[in-house]
Amino acid sequence: MIKRTNTTETFFLASKYSEIASLKQLMTHAELVIQVSNLIHQLQRERGLSNLFLASKGARLGEQLSQQIVESKTSQDEFREQLEQLDLESISLTRSSKLFNNIAFALHALEGLPDLRVKVREQDVAAEDSCQAMSRIIAALMAVIFEAADLSDDPGITRALVAMFNFMQCKEYAGQERAWAALSFAAGEFQQEALDRISTLVDTQNNTLETFKEFATENQISKWDAFEAGPEHQEFDRLRLVISRMEPGKGVTSEISEVWYEIATVRMDSMQVLEREQASALISLCEQRVQEADSDLKKQHDNLEMLSSLQDPTTTFSPLLDTSLTGMDTAASGVNTDWVRALYGLVQQQAEGLRSMSDELAEARRALSERKRVERAKGLLMQFHGMSEPQAHRKLQQSAMNQKKSLIEVADILIGEFEKLKDKI
Repeated sequence: MIKRTNTTETFFLASKYSEIASLKQLMTHAELVIQVSNLIHQLQRERGLSNLFLASKGARLGEQLSQQIVESKTSQDEFREQLEQLDLESISLTRSSKLFNNIAFALHALEGLPDLRVKVREQDVAAEDSCQAMSRIIAALMAVIFEAADLSDDPGITRALVAMFNFMQCKEYAGQERAWAALSFAAGEFQQEALDRISTLVDTQNNTLETFKEFATENQISKWDAFEAGPEHQEFDRLRLVISRMEPGKGVTSEISEVWYEIATVRMDSMQVLEREQASALISLCEQRVQEADSDLKKQHDNLEMLSSLQDPTTTFSPLLDTSLTGMDTAASGVNTDWVRALYGLVQQQAEGLRSMSDELAEARRALSERKRVERAKGLLMQFHGMSEPQAHRKLQQSAMNQKKSLIEVADILIGEFEKLKDKI
């Protein structure tokens, strides 16, 4: 008789232990995402107020800017506290290398904030340059959230993260729209470059909202639709329409800058409320998944305890063999078919569950992968052609329309051409 070891049971349960560990790590990442989200919101407000302060040559919103800097610093301290709570020794360092790299880059970007604030206060920096610098810091923080979403192996959590990331990306483009339009209002005119930039930012908001709706829950979508149909957003849309009809270089009343900023801020704050609700739902989902996995683990333990009471197989064979399909004469061979089929059923059930999760996960990861490639293509245009992010996005959009291709197809072509050029160097 062959002595049966606990190898089968050990690896069978190890799969569930690994799943639980991954879910707990995801919960830690979700909590980090919430802190990053809060910090981004405060920096977005600071960026807009800085633009108004600089464009008005220090005449407008100086006190509000000082108060907002205090809020931004508080959120930054909370972000650092969250980082200090990360147990780096227990986290999967192999899978988290990109996330940690993005965190390091974001921290490095934040180190430049004090000097930038001094220059803003002393009006020693152009509003355009200040806005660009703040946008780069926010982009570094957005990359942290993006990478956290890419680490998820749970399809439901991944979908929630993809939806939340795209909504946050939409909110960041909305913040840039608020900042750049406020700058032009305060300056007393809209140049063609500013009008083009704002138009592109409106388009990119619509694109990210489409992806958000693809992965968000029905409740989240209905809340956003209700907000868009509300009076605050309709008032915002009317001002948007005014901007779209502006003639380049024609003078506008600078006092409208504060009206625009206030109305755009109402929209941004409402988006922040929805963003926090999504973050809360994400944490609840993580907790639910951990509880479900713990319950499944207990059931697996109970099932294996039941199997251990059955007689061990009395001949050499594969324990995963479905004897009903092979025509094996189990009675003649002395194989305990109850044990074989029971264990086979458990393993098959778990394997089918993993396959189903893999299919759902692939759908959510597709959106992340496409977003990564588009962002990389934009980065190449910004790096080698000196474009701003909106200009790079507009370039990709125009190329897509001219070539009658999708945005991702054009991005892949650009990346491919860059790779070929790099190989020749």
